[in-house]
Amino acid sequence: MASNSKCHLLLLAALLVSVFAAAAATGDYCYPSMGLPSRPLDGCREYVAQQTCGARILGAPSAPIEKLMYQCCLEFSQIRQHCRCEALRYLMGPHPERSGLMNLPGCPIEAQRDFARILPTPRQCNLVTDYSTRYCLEMDKFWQ
Repeated sequence: MASNSKCHLLLLAALLVSVFAAAAATGDYCYPSMGLPSRPLDGCREYVAQQTCGARILGAPSAPIEKLMYQCCLEFSQIRQHCRCEALRYLMGPHPERSGLMNLPGCPIEAQRDFARILPTPRQCNLVTDYSTRYCLEMDKFWQ
């Protein structure tokens, strides 16, 4: 009888491992290169800089603001709904070398972060996020 219960325990453990492996395979993760692009929303940084400070990022081609917004929102829309706020957190990251935003002369990162927070809202990209709303909660918490 003892070996029978050990067998059931092993079967249960194997079942749990396969369930967790299946969940991982579905891609529920929201990390760069694992559910997110390696630099999420990197294409939005020019739009954010233009909207925030009227600044162009060095080397970036000049484009009408409508086109920049369209490109940013298209990139944002291609991220799965449950990962959109995490992608926004990466864009706004605490360190310029880990974010899509750039510290530009006369255009501080904090001002860009303030604008980036509203990207999912109806007046910008109008995208539903992981909270089933068109905004992201707790955007003051960044990846360290």
